[in-house]
Amino acid sequence: MRAWGFILAVASVILPALPLGPIFAQPPLPLAVLWAAYGWAAEDESGWRAPLVLTLLGLVHDQLAGGPYGLFVALYLSAYLIGRIASAAMSAPNLVSLWGGFIATALFTIGVAWLVAPLAFGPNVSVAMYAETAVITAIVFPLVRPLYMSASGAPRMQPGGRR
Repeated sequence: MRAWGFILAVASVILPALPLGPIFAQPPLPLAVLWAAYGWAAEDESGWRAPLVLTLLGLVHDQLAGGPYGLFVALYLSAYLIGRIASAAMSAPNLVSLWGGFIATALFTIGVAWLVAPLAFGPNVSVAMYAETAVITAIVFPLVRPLYMSASGAPRMQPGGRR
């Protein structure tokens, strides 16, 4: 299932850049990289792999979007970082708690976009399309959660009570 989640994350970065019509644009296509960032953060993927993969996907997204490098990198890494906090705070193994943590993560990335996008594109840039995509991504999260998180959804605990 995790491999399908990764493939979906990569597809959500590449497909909107291809001339495949409005159904593959963002919005309405969700940004599956946010699901991956949150899932990897919640599953305590604290090694170097998750941030590295998110950075690479962000660079690819920046390249395909035609904007300056760093905007999507900042969004994806901030989703990972806030996902670590939100998943710990909302660690009950029920869908409502996990969904709430993801909604908080998606909203936080909208705030990051609001702060970072003017630095990249100038003061007249709008983050409305990214915000709409993030909201759609948050709404669809319960349907794809098994692709990114374990069945319980709660963070894994190591012996001794450490995460």
